[in-house]
Amino acid sequence: MKRLFFYIAIIATVAACDEEGGLLIETDISNRTVTLIAPSNNSEVATNTVFFDWSAVEDATSYEFQIATPNFENPAQLLANTQDTVTSSEVALNIGTYEWRVKALNSNYETAYTTAAFQVVPVQNFPDNTVILTDPANNLAVNSATQTLQWQVVDGATLYRIQLLQNGSVVDEQTTSSTLLDVTFAEGENTWQVRAENGTENTLYSARDILIDLTAPNTPSLTAPADEAVLTTGQVSFEWTRTPISGSVETDSIYVYRDETLTDLVLKDQASAPYDATLDNNTYYWQVQAFDEAGNQSTGSSVFSFTVNQ
Repeated sequence: MKRLFFYIAIIATVAACDEEGGLLIETDISNRTVTLIAPSNNSEVATNTVFFDWSAVEDATSYEFQIATPNFENPAQLLANTQDTVTSSEVALNIGTYEWRVKALNSNYETAYTTAAFQVVPVQNFPDNTVILTDPANNLAVNSATQTLQWQVVDGATLYRIQLLQNGSVVDEQTTSSTLLDVTFAEGENTWQVRAENGTENTLYSARDILIDLTAPNTPSLTAPADEAVLTTGQVSFEWTRTPISGSVETDSIYVYRDETLTDLVLKDQASAPYDATLDNNTYYWQVQAFDEAGNQSTGSSVFSFTVNQ
């Protein structure tokens, strides 16, 4: 009876820690199963792009996805090995024999792998091929208009047709027998797309978006604390203004120093106004600089000083 009471006490303590201390007790998913949807076991896939789908497992937070050739028992290559929250993947594969498998995980438990074999067989009709774009990444924001577009080889293709679009309209079109091409985009939101051709037939276009942002953000203007202000509290609220510019996402960074030469950095943070900080008695110098997702940056704002004397 004493031993039973001891076990119950331990369980109660753990539960209390979970409620009061914020500890997370994960559900045991080790006896659950991932169901593979496609490609099914022993199937044949007549495409150079294979789409993998599997069912979600309740209480799982991520999935480990792997592909091996020819199989996992005697793998010549491990072609994919990823862990993510999604329940699908897209992989370009050559003609051959493969196995794929998935297991579900959370922070404490994992299921067994579910495995299926499949074959990638030759595409019978050239238009059924898919052009696999490799670079630049989709939805990339960059501050350089000149980019090298790259894609994978399509068997039987004699050339590739590349189109650049803005607002849905083609603004440039080129062809090449290579699998890369240097192009210059206009500033703004662009789409680039590629299709393969063999003289008489063509594939569908594969497309990606890219944002060209060549303009630096506006320089922030400091408003508070005012220059040379004396504060009677260490609770400092920093305020500034900046007019945003359309393009990639913009952010501000605040810098607070103890010296006029701006070498003794006290505080640095990505922030939006108003920004609150707690500071000791001292004289401080601060400024704000803006950055954007494409890699542009503004000039630094004016430098204001203030003194905390509480």
